[in-house]
Amino acid sequence: MAFEIEEKKLVRYTEEPGMTKIIIPKEVNALGKECFFNCQQIVSVILPDGLTEIPYRAFKNCRNLEKIQIPETVTRIEEAAFSGCEHLRAFTLPPNLEKIDIYAFYGSERLLKFHFPEGTFRVQMNDIYQNQNDTALLKKFLCERNPEQKRILFRRISDTKYKAAIAYYLLHICQADDEIRKYAKRCATRVAKFRMDTQDADGLKEVLESGFVTKSNIQKLIDYAIQNQYHECYLLLLEYKDKHIGYQNPAAKLKL
Repeated sequence: MAFEIEEKKLVRYTEEPGMTKIIIPKEVNALGKECFFNCQQIVSVILPDGLTEIPYRAFKNCRNLEKIQIPETVTRIEEAAFSGCEHLRAFTLPPNLEKIDIYAFYGSERLLKFHFPEGTFRVQMNDIYQNQNDTALLKKFLCERNPEQKRILFRRISDTKYKAAIAYYLLHICQADDEIRKYAKRCATRVAKFRMDTQDADGLKEVLESGFVTKSNIQKLIDYAIQNQYHECYLLLLEYKDKHIGYQNPAAKLKL
């Protein structure tokens, strides 16, 4: 295989015809930035023990990569490490993992499940979910953990939009305590606007299903949808208002 190795560091891999499974030599103890960047042939990779990080854009745009075996020694996955890995479906995170940088899995739409190790959970969710396409993955992630771990995660997040998203997902899967429920209620308008801004109609439905959208905030949301030309969300809000709140002025139904 065409490995370029310097002082036990894999600097670059050059693809060879027909080579889809990559086993990195055991003597390698570090990977270089972009070492597998844009390698289109590889389907699976086995990394050697002793690695401590997956560096910047190491596997970016490896579009056919489906499986990767990461050693337990890895503590960090850096920015965009697996960005654009369209066929990556499942992922087991090592038990000593401390950090996942932003955009680490950006564009990996087929990644349906993270397998997280037991023990103290230390990865900050707002390091992972930095774009509108990741909300579904966030929901899948939350469904992987036990209720207590979900509540710990909720309390650790400081970013309002992610904390609110977690609160509403926990409500949706019936694992929210009183503190989470009260927070979600306070944030109903803010979260609904965030869902509209990210074109997340399903997320908006979840906010509406929570029952926290009332007469006092429904019109604000409808006006917001009109102002920003969010057609699908606008229709959802109209349907909700018609069904649960009602209209005083029938002429006000259709403005967008």
